[in-house]
Amino acid sequence: MELDLIRLPNGVRVALDPMPELGTAALGVWQRVGARWEPAEINGIAHLFEHMAFKGAGSRDARQFAEAIENVGGVVNAATSYERTAYYARVVAEHAPFALDLIADILFEPHWAPDDLEKEKGVVAQERGEGFDVPDDRVFELHQGALYPDQPLGRPILGEEETLAHVSVETLHAFHDAHMAPERIVISIAGAFDRDAFVETAARRFAHLKPRPPLLMTPARPAAGRAVETRKLEQAHLVFSWPGAAAGSDRIYALRLLSEIFGGGMSSRLFQEVREQRGLVYAIDSFLDTFEDDGRLAIYAGCAPQNATTVAEIVRDQLALLAQQGPRPEELERAKAVARAQMLMGLEAPSARAEARVGQVFLRDRLMDFSEIRAKLDAVTADDVRAAARAALAGPLCATALGPKAGHGALDAFKASS
Repeated sequence: MELDLIRLPNGVRVALDPMPELGTAALGVWQRVGARWEPAEINGIAHLFEHMAFKGAGSRDARQFAEAIENVGGVVNAATSYERTAYYARVVAEHAPFALDLIADILFEPHWAPDDLEKEKGVVAQERGEGFDVPDDRVFELHQGALYPDQPLGRPILGEEETLAHVSVETLHAFHDAHMAPERIVISIAGAFDRDAFVETAARRFAHLKPRPPLLMTPARPAAGRAVETRKLEQAHLVFSWPGAAAGSDRIYALRLLSEIFGGGMSSRLFQEVREQRGLVYAIDSFLDTFEDDGRLAIYAGCAPQNATTVAEIVRDQLALLAQQGPRPEELERAKAVARAQMLMGLEAPSARAEARVGQVFLRDRLMDFSEIRAKLDAVTADDVRAAARAALAGPLCATALGPKAGHGALDAFKASS
């Protein structure tokens, strides 16, 4: 059995990634739907929809549904992002078709009662409160709103109390019907499984879906945003971001290595300079945040408020230095070694493989052999990394600070340099 992408006659795609040496499978159904497609007045409905998934489905109530998956030793969960909603499971190999059946029940035969809906609104409110209480979660929500003002990408995935108040069972059904289109669904499985049985289940449960007119997505319009929130905390929490590349772009490979060299690990420039040599931070990290039509190179740092401006200046200067000189040869080779190792580690995890295949299908409409990805990483040159840093600096910077006022001056370090 080989890696394969099956297309059902109606357009539903099924990614099959066999790992026959395992005894289990990771599988799920991913929809191209999330906060990006929400009307402003019902912001948070995609996440609330996911919460309602486990209130019972098909012939089972909530308890029976939970017992059904655990009776076979499996686990099932769900997650919502800006662009995708996932319903996924991990089971022993022979129960993969059964788990897919359960997920199909969630999508096609959910139990939605008004009382349950109101309870889940309360649960989401607690989740929202928890996120507000955690500074290194809250600062990213602030950053997202400053970066994408007055557009879906800038609204919180969890919604707000006033927007969720408008959501009824009828609203859920309307949102469900609008987005349950075959071209917006990818079924993915990685691990050990019976190919014919799994494909048969996918066809039986999903082949009835009818194509729908495409839904327009508001294009990302990143801004040179700035946001601060004063809180009585011990630390200042900082997030800075610069233009990167969309998730499906080949520019992502140079950016991946730039991020690793810049602040990705313990040998990175920022970790060594800011933490190891100067002791200015407890945490500092560089990462890529990508969407279908936009992407960012970003830095998070947590530090004492009195150190925030110095930290920001070092971050600014180190990125400028990479844009001017590019990476040293040993830095580039080390970043490639890290990228290759992380990819190989992911290859050993069926859940990571199943999700990676989903991204490939949604973004490129094909499956990529991991040797192709490795070749693209290996082909990145120092000039490519330098060009990625230059492109980042040429675009709008977004900067956010949360914590005592003494740390807010970090944002001025960037303002003065622009």
